Amino acid sequence: MPPLCENPDLKGVLPPDFVQGYASASYQIEGGHDTDGRLPSVWDITLRAQGLETGDEAVDSYHLWREDVRLLKEYGCNAYRFSVSWSRVRPLGGKDDPVNEKGIGYYNNLIDALLEANITPYITLFHWDLPQPLQDRYKGFRAANKAAIIEDFVSYAELLFERFGDRVKNWITLNEPFVYVILDAVVLNSECDFDNDPFTVAHNQILVHAHTVDLYRRKFQPTQGGRIGITLNIDWVVPIDESQEAKDAADLAVAMALGWVGGERVKGELSSILKKRYPQLPDFTPDEWKIVKGSSDFFGLNHYGTKWATGKIVERGQVSGFQFFGAGVEQVAEKDGVPIGRRGHNGHPYTVPWGFRQLLNHVHKQYAGPNGLGIIITENGFAIQDEADRTLEQIVDDKERQEYYDLYITELCQAHKEGIKMEGYLGWSLLDNLEWNQGYAPRFGVTHVDRANGFKRTPKDSTKVLKAIWQHTIKSDK
Repeated sequence: MPPLCENPDLKGVLPPDFVQGYASASYQIEGGHDTDGRLPSVWDITLRAQGLETGDEAVDSYHLWREDVRLLKEYGCNAYRFSVSWSRVRPLGGKDDPVNEKGIGYYNNLIDALLEANITPYITLFHWDLPQPLQDRYKGFRAANKAAIIEDFVSYAELLFERFGDRVKNWITLNEPFVYVILDAVVLNSECDFDNDPFTVAHNQILVHAHTVDLYRRKFQPTQGGRIGITLNIDWVVPIDESQEAKDAADLAVAMALGWVGGERVKGELSSILKKRYPQLPDFTPDEWKIVKGSSDFFGLNHYGTKWATGKIVERGQVSGFQFFGAGVEQVAEKDGVPIGRRGHNGHPYTVPWGFRQLLNHVHKQYAGPNGLGIIITENGFAIQDEADRTLEQIVDDKERQEYYDLYITELCQAHKEGIKMEGYLGWSLLDNLEWNQGYAPRFGVTHVDRANGFKRTPKDSTKVLKAIWQHTIKSDK
């Protein structure tokens, strides 16, 4: 029994309608890369060109979706977050390009099966797998003519609202736009202009999101009655000591992750911290601000770990692309030789539950609370170091992951109890899957997948722990 379940103060602390389940993404799980009319996304092309593991087969959810739904039901989930492959439903990507009805049919079948199992679908419109033809036509989200990507994306979103909106009531426009900025610069774009391209990609993503929300609210929400938002990612950053340099650096890193693509939508203004650091940060026109501000019905939040800011600002070339895009803030996971928490695979993440709680407080105070938005954790999970090298018996007995979930959900429950409106929690991830350019070595899934033996799925013990946690913390409506 996990420690949380032995805490009487947290019994029934969450409301009966609390959302709980798992998350996934199309390119990471589906496979079927050239099946039934699907054409390549930017990831198909890039990973092959770089000689890396690809999502050609992934974990074959294109064919094994019924098994995925069965597992979700077995795990006691009431929600499942998945993304639609733009390249599967409109393979050429553009607003005037044909619809692939076989791709539409795949998602119709999945949605209907989820609803039959009393599992609410949460659909992400874009989880990074841009159709390659749009990259070829106008450089995708780096488009100099922002109208091109806006029109094509909004048309794609409208297709999904029309075909699925009678049954799907929870929509996420973009997954982690800040991380996509980084991936576009350091993985997908071999000729990145680091002084300009990342700002164009971020700016265009925010506009795509805002125009999509505007369309949904005007044309679909009045009759379909759904909700729409976006999912942001942040690994929390705290000063390593009491120096002003460390405090300022931590504030800058947080502003980069949340203020860049979050503050605009909620507060209707650019981050003053970022404008000082990056004078080239593009602003919006008055008409654009009208649809950017307030363009979310909930606050979607992805979070994994926490690190310390030393106070040192480093330049590009001295650190990884990810750290450089953290505003150049040097971040470390050890202080006086002591790690900040249990180390996950290659240091992503570290188990730091107190950092999660600080992040929830910050999001509530700065963004969600003043605007009456509930917070949904749309990703949170742990990859055990070198889990891929363990025996199946050891993989199933995933104590480090169980510990992570127990500690983090305890903080979520305490936050809700103290007045922060927590609406849901979707763990990452349902399955061991492709972790983009990192391949299949990082294992975040609560389900082991044997890719060498028909993609056989085996539940890990963390599924039992999470099921017990929700039975203890969610108040029964009976």
